[in-house]
Amino acid sequence: MDRRRSTEDWVETIELTISILIQVSIFVVMLRSLMLRQWLTAFSGATVLLMTFAPAAIERQLRVRLPIEVTVFTCVFLFASFALGEVRDFYEQLWWWDLLLHGSSAVVIGFIGFLGVYVFYMTHRIRIAPVYVAAISFGTAVTVGTIWEIFEYLMDLGLGLNMQRSGLTDTMTDLIVNALGAMAAAAIGFYYMHHDSELLGRQLIRKLVERGRAAAEVRREKRH
Repeated sequence: MDRRRSTEDWVETIELTISILIQVSIFVVMLRSLMLRQWLTAFSGATVLLMTFAPAAIERQLRVRLPIEVTVFTCVFLFASFALGEVRDFYEQLWWWDLLLHGSSAVVIGFIGFLGVYVFYMTHRIRIAPVYVAAISFGTAVTVGTIWEIFEYLMDLGLGLNMQRSGLTDTMTDLIVNALGAMAAAAIGFYYMHHDSELLGRQLIRKLVERGRAAAEVRREKRH
């Protein structure tokens, strides 16, 4: 047990380091844009940098402990979208870059939505049928994807950026890909709850459940 805990701590340290390095990279891009007086890029960089701290803000507000993998994915996705997609122009050079980001993010966000409900299920704080857990996973991913599209629209409208590329066609394609990715995540979650499959990564789920139980214990002690 001690060896496994030590390995997990080591892995989390590496993942946290990766997240910090990505945040520093985004900051450097933003700072360079300021020096070159590229105000729109600098503002976008500042916005993206703030968004990388979203998992930490969620932890404080909801008093939960999220797996470090959530923070890593958030940083990687935003770096790929901003530093590579916008600044390095991957969106123009690689036609599939936007679809890749939206599809992969939908699957991961749907998975996170599943984990959020599953930890309450496993700690006996709720009783809910697997189909409803899948529906919540799907709804979470679709909602986040829709909010991102609204963000892109507002950036284009207010700051003259070109995040939506081909306008309505780009938006609808992204929403469709997002919905398909969300559906895949929901289906995997539903299958897991029925068959206790290894597909979702038992170790990540176990980690989240343990943290959920620990957080519940802390809240219970505070009440007493």
